[in-house]
Amino acid sequence: MRFLVARLRLASTKYHQKSLSPMYSEDLENRRISRKIKKLKAEMTEMSEQQEDIKQGQKEMRERFEEIDSECEQLKKETEAISDASNNVQLRLNIMLHILKARQEG
Repeated sequence: MRFLVARLRLASTKYHQKSLSPMYSEDLENRRISRKIKKLKAEMTEMSEQQEDIKQGQKEMRERFEEIDSECEQLKKETEAISDASNNVQLRLNIMLHILKARQEG
């Protein structure tokens, strides 16, 4: 009886080995694909983080350029104000010079 049970187990094992062989290779293929998918997901996550860093950097640069542009506009206004004041001073000096010449002549 033991012999018969052992023989049935052996026959059963051989049958399962033959029938599991394609399943085993399928399982290996599935694991290989799963590893690749996991690796790709990790790479995609890393790329996504890098893209977010780039977006943040671009945002900061854009804000800095806007600040610089605003400062430039302010400097232009201040320069125009100084130029206007200088023109007014020059006009006053010319008037004073004419007054002095008129006094000397007259």
